[in-house]
Amino acid sequence: MFHPSKRRLLKALVGAAVLGPTTAALAQSGANVIKVVVPFVAGGITDQVARGVLDRVSKSLALTMVIENRPGAGSRIGSETVMRADPDGMTLLFTNPSYTILPITDSTVKYDPVKALMPVALVGTYGLPVVVSARLPVNTLGEFIAHARKNPGQLSYGSAGMGSGAHFAGEFFQRLTGTEMVHVPYKSTSAAIIDVAGGVLDLTFDATAKSYADAGKVKIIAVTGKHRDPRLPGVPTAAESGLKEYVLSSWLGLFAPPGTPAPLLEKLNKAVNAALADPTLVKQLEDLGITAAGGPPAALATSVQQDMTVYRRIATEAKLTFKP
Repeated sequence: MFHPSKRRLLKALVGAAVLGPTTAALAQSGANVIKVVVPFVAGGITDQVARGVLDRVSKSLALTMVIENRPGAGSRIGSETVMRADPDGMTLLFTNPSYTILPITDSTVKYDPVKALMPVALVGTYGLPVVVSARLPVNTLGEFIAHARKNPGQLSYGSAGMGSGAHFAGEFFQRLTGTEMVHVPYKSTSAAIIDVAGGVLDLTFDATAKSYADAGKVKIIAVTGKHRDPRLPGVPTAAESGLKEYVLSSWLGLFAPPGTPAPLLEKLNKAVNAALADPTLVKQLEDLGITAAGGPPAALATSVQQDMTVYRRIATEAKLTFKP
């Protein structure tokens, strides 16, 4: 059963979606605080984007949106919290592809990413910069591939752990290029990039590498996304560099619990799209390496489905096995 205040909020939001009353009607619902769970620590890219976007969404809806960081278990703790929440619009999830990858890498995770949550809006997309040690005698992706082929088993790449996005990126890269590298799992991407900058590690995939590249400590030779990183306009995508199949585009998106009424999803989606039309926000996202997206909820659903196909393929072809 919903608390009376929750029923008032649901009724007000659904009414707003259908009839389009003023935002004042939303605030009169008696429960004007929406909790948005971010299943990662505060300060990370996902958290930063969530705060920038949802600050604008809350203003347009005349509702307070409170970020609750619930990290742990590869995003499982925060994600499953929202799966169990009432479908009343008061609890949402802001996350990234870890939501899709987790069931592939952890056999104890039983949720189906397509059905477990309802997509609200695709906020942005980004590719991972391909980062190599400054000591390597390469300046392009093609040169790195040639160097790796000449030195099988001699180069190393780092990730944020088994089953992380960088781990999949590294395995996919090896499968496509016929190279052989040693995978070094770290507890975080920050630890891996530090070792690349120090010459201990040869390669990693890290969205925060620009400052290291600017300081001359690493080289960014490509990005894995469909589009160039807005912060690195001179760095080509892997596809532009000749590795046509090497496309791994990550996303950031907002989800609601299963059973959330369609009019409420529509209202939230419109508010997110309005926020993404703000040039100031678009620039803020670009400064983080994110390309603003938007569109209907189906755009986020498509991204989830595509991820499942790609990451399952990588896991199968690379014969990756994971321990929960």
